[in-house]
Amino acid sequence: MEGRILWFDESSPCPWRLARAGGGQGVQAGRAADVLLGDFDRPRAEVTIGALRRGLPANEIHEVRSGCEALEFLRQRGRCPDPARRHRPLLMLLDEEISGMACHSILASMMKLPLPGDRAVILLVGAGRVAAHRQWHPAPDGYLEKPFAFSGLMACIRSVRGRASPVCAPVQERLA
Repeated sequence: MEGRILWFDESSPCPWRLARAGGGQGVQAGRAADVLLGDFDRPRAEVTIGALRRGLPANEIHEVRSGCEALEFLRQRGRCPDPARRHRPLLMLLDEEISGMACHSILASMMKLPLPGDRAVILLVGAGRVAAHRQWHPAPDGYLEKPFAFSGLMACIRSVRGRASPVCAPVQERLA
């Protein structure tokens, strides 16, 4: 598990992938991605952040607790003066129950923001709630049912291709 990194390669038909960080295989096409977790439930968020840090030790992981914090994070990222970080792709994992705004309101606001780099949004939903979310627009890039294992998250990320909105089945083991 050590030395893995979430990588984004726009030249690939499956742009999001897990790679070895610094693994002497020469230069790889693409860029390292940042991860943003939006979840108001502190204990659940701490478990998820811990799993993300263990599973993706070479990626930067950011956490927000509300829709307003998520939008402010994205606004700041758009104004980021550091040219080396401007174009890093961003994977956003947003819980359906993020406080302050409804998830689809957050998505609509996010889509209006001019952000440098590529991004993907995966909505984290309770078991059996994907159908309820499919009726709302804009749609995220994917859905992942909670609770989930790290392997389930990686399968969902790999399935993200544009706006396909894949549904990733829940995994019975808890993310830890």
